[in-house]
Amino acid sequence: MKRLALLLVLLTTAACQPGGQPNPVDNPQEMIVSVIPSPTATKPLTAAPTASELTPVYVPALCTLMGRDVRTQVPAGSPIILLWGWSAAAEEQVKDYIRAGIVVVTFDGVEVQGAQKGGIPYDENAKLHKALWMAEIGVVGPGLHATTYSLTFSEKIFDGFDYYGPGTKNEKQEDRCEIEVK
Repeated sequence: MKRLALLLVLLTTAACQPGGQPNPVDNPQEMIVSVIPSPTATKPLTAAPTASELTPVYVPALCTLMGRDVRTQVPAGSPIILLWGWSAAAEEQVKDYIRAGIVVVTFDGVEVQGAQKGGIPYDENAKLHKALWMAEIGVVGPGLHATTYSLTFSEKIFDGFDYYGPGTKNEKQEDRCEIEVK
């Protein structure tokens, strides 16, 4: 519960702001949520990144699992970047999570693959090691778009706070979120 509260605080501070307001994720490495990168994409992403004069909107790949609304609004014409990450008490625990976690993130039914950014830095304020992944979705058309996330583990791991994987209360995590482009 303590870990979920910490992740909720970190995620809440990274919420995107529509309509010309500054995006509070000026440093995306500050964004941490409980997911890891997909090892392979089964299909290419159909929404290719597109050049835009607007600042990208960073949207967490998780919503309800972090206590957020299901729907995030994004201004039309803004490039979208999905974010997810993991934090743990020790760097080796983040590496264990990367090795044992199996995550699938989709955008409009197409699997996306995130690229890890910035290694596994230590956050002095949170007293945690963390890792961040981003998937550039690009500019998408107006309307409602769906993201899904599914996380399982190949083995039991510990992050310094709780156990995850087979035989634990945290065997899997799933979420479905919406991005409304207007």
